[in-house]
Amino acid sequence: MSEPTRYLEIELNGPGEQAVGYVEGYRLGSGETSPVWFAGREEVDIPGFWDRIRQKLSMESHVIAPEPLGRAMIEALGRSELLEIEVGKVWEIDYAELAFDFEVYDRDTAKAVVHVLKDDLPEGVRIEGYEVTEKVDESAKGPELYTPVHDYVLSGRGRYVGSVPGILAMADRLADQSFIHPDKIKLHRVE
Repeated sequence: MSEPTRYLEIELNGPGEQAVGYVEGYRLGSGETSPVWFAGREEVDIPGFWDRIRQKLSMESHVIAPEPLGRAMIEALGRSELLEIEVGKVWEIDYAELAFDFEVYDRDTAKAVVHVLKDDLPEGVRIEGYEVTEKVDESAKGPELYTPVHDYVLSGRGRYVGSVPGILAMADRLADQSFIHPDKIKLHRVE
């Protein structure tokens, strides 16, 4: 069995659009098929106030890439004299994490939400701290649209822990779910 792919978080300092163009151009030009992700586009939590400000102002980009591709991009960027991008810090990522919570007001939707949360998890991803509370109040039955109290409430929270691509896939899965509220993705760096 082959060893799992390691991932890097690469801080690129310079114009954000140029960083995106460089990374995608290098990846596609090299024939690499592995995806790369940009922290600002994928709702990845960037620690540090000033890092978040620089990213918002497109002065810095954090790229998440498979280690071999990331190291090759760094080396190639070091040879370029035309780009206004510099490599800042580089971190090896140990694993990623995505916390979530949810609240649902009818049984059919609850079944669908639990299916989305627990079934067919991507490879290398597990769910931890999964807590669910179900409340039934028959006296609150009525037209759901207008009731201040619901006769059925399923709420809960938990977090996914695992591989970088698996956690990013779960974030994509949860992004269009109106009853599930994911936090930002946390990357745990190798110390």
